[in-house]
Amino acid sequence: MFDLHLPSQTLRLDPPIVMGVVNVTPDSFSDGGRFRDPDLAVAHGLSLAAQGAAIVDVGGESTRPGAEPVGVEEELRRVLRVIDGLVARHIVVSVDTRHAPVAQRALDHGASIINDISGLRDPAMRSLAARAGVPVVIMHMPNDDPATMQQFARYGDVVADVVGALRRQIATAQAAGVEQIIVDPGIGFGKTTAHNLALIRRLDEIAALGRPVMVGVSRKRFIGQITGDDEPSGRLAGTLAANLAAVARGAHIIRVHEVAPHVHALRMWRALNE
Repeated sequence: MFDLHLPSQTLRLDPPIVMGVVNVTPDSFSDGGRFRDPDLAVAHGLSLAAQGAAIVDVGGESTRPGAEPVGVEEELRRVLRVIDGLVARHIVVSVDTRHAPVAQRALDHGASIINDISGLRDPAMRSLAARAGVPVVIMHMPNDDPATMQQFARYGDVVADVVGALRRQIATAQAAGVEQIIVDPGIGFGKTTAHNLALIRRLDEIAALGRPVMVGVSRKRFIGQITGDDEPSGRLAGTLAANLAAVARGAHIIRVHEVAPHVHALRMWRALNE
């Protein structure tokens, strides 16, 4: 089974763990604007950890479809105080960024994991990850621009294509000296509802890459399209169902907005599968 070796501790991924989301943005699709104040964001992160999140993921740039890019200095202004506040309380923090300067400063301030939606496309990010020796999430996205990614939602066999792309990204990262690699199929990133469902149904093929698998489906549009919940905040039940299906097929980390319901659902799932 997989372990994540962090600077201050080791995280076991058996049983699967929950990563809680803290968006320090004005425009994230689900909770944009709620936690722009650093003190509120820190309090929210502490609450997620108290509910059972093993990792708190802090992001300062929205990557929803059509999102506008954020400058590095603004992204740093948004996330560093939040990271400081969480690390001071011994919370394991990942930084959700595709920019190497932001990742470097976040690590300097005590973050332990880099969550890169661009999949370490940037050589500077690969070099940083290799030097730091921290775990890195490599996510699949068909291009490197969230604003246009849905225009690239074209695949032959989406699962085979994503597996092949992740395999190449893993090889490129390894060649640069990156050792601790987590893979994420990128649900909702340049994918249609049909693509997202296929990736969850066949997640075992992604797990067969031999790396820990992270899945982020929380509150996403495809869940609303299936369940009829127009508001992201109303998609908890669909999110729980999708995440339990992912765990049953090999997911090790589930990235969510509502931590406590997922912690409880995972406990029940484990009890039923003992």
